[in-house]
Amino acid sequence: MFKTDMHVHSRYSEHPSEWFLQRIGAAESYTDPEFIYNEAKEKGMSFVTITDHNTIEGSFLLNSKHPADTFTGVEATAYFPEDGCKVHILLYGITEEEFERVQKLRNNIYLLRDYIRENNLAYSVAHASYSVNGRLKVSHLEKLILLFDVFESINGSRDNASNSAWTSILKNLKQPYIETLCDKYRITPMSSDPWVKGFTGGSDDHAGIFIGRTFTQTQNTPSPDQFIAMLKDKKTIAGGRNNDFKGLTFAIYKIACDFSKRKGTDTPGSLLSQITEYIFDKKKLSLKNSIKMNKVRYFGGKNGASDVQSLIVDLVDSLSEKNDMPAEEKLDIVYSKISSISDIFLKNLITSAENDLTKGDVASFIKNASSSIPALFLSTPFFTTIKHIYTGRSTVREYAATFSELRQKDGKRILWFTDTLNDMNGVSVTLKTMGWASYRNGKNIKLAACLSKEDMSSSLPPDVMNFPFMYSFKIPYYEKYTLKVPSVLEAMKKVYEYEPDEIIISTPGPVGLLGYLAAKLTGTKCSGIYHTDFTSQSAGIIKDESASGLIESYTRWFYSGMDELMVPTLEYMDILEKRGFDPSKMTLFKRGMDSALFCPDPEGKLFLKNLVNLTGDITMIYTGRISEDKNLDFLISVYRKLLMENPDLNLIMIGDGPYMNTLKTKCSNLNNIFFHGKLDHQALPLSLSGCDIFVFPSNTDTFGMSVLEAQSCGLPAVVSDAGGPKEIIKDGITGYAARSNDINDWVKKLNKLIIMIRTADPALREMKEQARLNVLENYDWNSVLDALTDVPAISDEDNNGMHPAKYIHAGNSAV
Repeated sequence: MFKTDMHVHSRYSEHPSEWFLQRIGAAESYTDPEFIYNEAKEKGMSFVTITDHNTIEGSFLLNSKHPADTFTGVEATAYFPEDGCKVHILLYGITEEEFERVQKLRNNIYLLRDYIRENNLAYSVAHASYSVNGRLKVSHLEKLILLFDVFESINGSRDNASNSAWTSILKNLKQPYIETLCDKYRITPMSSDPWVKGFTGGSDDHAGIFIGRTFTQTQNTPSPDQFIAMLKDKKTIAGGRNNDFKGLTFAIYKIACDFSKRKGTDTPGSLLSQITEYIFDKKKLSLKNSIKMNKVRYFGGKNGASDVQSLIVDLVDSLSEKNDMPAEEKLDIVYSKISSISDIFLKNLITSAENDLTKGDVASFIKNASSSIPALFLSTPFFTTIKHIYTGRSTVREYAATFSELRQKDGKRILWFTDTLNDMNGVSVTLKTMGWASYRNGKNIKLAACLSKEDMSSSLPPDVMNFPFMYSFKIPYYEKYTLKVPSVLEAMKKVYEYEPDEIIISTPGPVGLLGYLAAKLTGTKCSGIYHTDFTSQSAGIIKDESASGLIESYTRWFYSGMDELMVPTLEYMDILEKRGFDPSKMTLFKRGMDSALFCPDPEGKLFLKNLVNLTGDITMIYTGRISEDKNLDFLISVYRKLLMENPDLNLIMIGDGPYMNTLKTKCSNLNNIFFHGKLDHQALPLSLSGCDIFVFPSNTDTFGMSVLEAQSCGLPAVVSDAGGPKEIIKDGITGYAARSNDINDWVKKLNKLIIMIRTADPALREMKEQARLNVLENYDWNSVLDALTDVPAISDEDNNGMHPAKYIHAGNSAV
């Protein structure tokens, strides 16, 4: 087997990396051709070439020195003349005259292709699925399939998902589909069998880090000329490493530091320079730096050393001890340490912001914020490289979705971000139930959250993606909830490794913001769910219009950046539209119910009797958060009026929250009201089954999971006609929607149910059965999960005989 790194750059490159150098202001790369040759041979390459951007000087120089095992190469920047979309074409074994002709033709990719075909030049399309200048579309990929037959299937600067997605498309081409493309674009294919493609691999290395780690291989080619002949005959394959964002980041670091040293400038990257020298150049510390490091080692905090200094020393020590380990392993060590350093700076920034802004000390806040710049300098390239690696991936995914052979049999991969997962609220209950249903049904939906050791329990689905957090704080007026700020770099690493097809965000807190950042960096579809109306809730709790206005502005900003906004009810879609949310992005988010758990249970009465000491004959129940915004004062007023005619009426309140003690005090003279507090989720169906009527007075709930649970247990419900719960029940059939804050209407409708209970009215049995049936027919988790994860099927006939663009999956179908 003969191997060649077909895509590596020397210091002669005219544009060694347009993307790299835009960010560091350099004008040239720094890898010497002889260094490339030696590195490639050391890595086991049979032949060596250099493919600089639009210049052949380094390639000619190398070939003149080592004619027996090298050949010439260039990476030509070509353009689609109709819209300026850039494509990089690798050419091999070319002469100086051919190179000059390529330079004149490359502004028109069609003319360049014709020249390559007429002169039988060896070539490969480099990283075809990467959008070099942001203009790549599916139509360009289709045209490239016709224009060329050899493609780079492993590009060493691209990650595995990007490389494999494009390669899978090329390997699944069929003759009828090619004929369809020919009719569509009127382009003559490169060969007589254009559905058969050849493949190459190359490191695309600009920094001299991974030379020879990605390569093209073939058999029975003892000379460069024979190797090139095999390339022309489409008899080569690719092998070696794919990149990730850590490797790409350090390529940037390396180029930046090399540039700094060559120009004699002292940049803020001195720490990075030390790191890259330890990783790649195996250099020792200077005497001055050794003394500084030893002070931190031996004296630590006694010498005033910061946590950051200690981490830097740990990093240098780790790399010094393991100087011979592969670069990839070193990058893991560096990434972990830089992540910790970044967390420290960010934590200090948040803490100082809390303290300084509370005191009104803006000057101190600015000063402390400025101290976070080193952390940003260390971590920002990781974010920018993630965005770079994902550039163009959405286009390839869009294209791959049109091929029936490439459809994911188990559905698309969804990563679902939430700040609340173990709390007693509708969002947590919904997500845990959905997570379990997904896990048991083999769906690719993974919940992502920040959980402490105390938060981890058997009630959580086993595949939760848990992000480490570096800071936590209580929310004013919601003291029982603790928001956690995730360690951003550590979290991004997990997101990157999962490779989600879609990101769904349930909460606009720190974890939700992380999901938003991940979606923007990776170009992944981002869907938000408007579970909670924080604006209306805050208005009911804080009673401060300016605070409510700030919350509204923030949530509208947060959700405006989503590709899709899923709203639990039609009622709330109208409400949000009136408040300035974009209606074109809204879809209905249908929830599911674990109807096997929440079902009528004949043991309910006995369980309830043991749970609380009931004195009356008829029992109403409320479940949910005990908070002022739930309109519970109104419920107590309704209950007091009902007692005038129904002294034997009980009211059970199950749940906990910030308004619990206040509400208990207000109800201290009522003997038949019972506050139980938080109840285990598994026991909740028994409590509901033991009661007669469910009441839910909230006017601000976007959905009302508690209502759905009660209806699933066959319990008639009376809910407010404002907000989402009224869409769960069928008014007059499974319960009643009473006018918001109208005591008389509530009393009237509850008395109607109470009379039915006392008289054993057959209509009551029908109402209970219809409540259960409504849930079974309309809130099945399996159908909800299928709608979320499914990709539409495509028949072979459609895939081969028609233009596939019409089959592109356009968004979440959970409507």
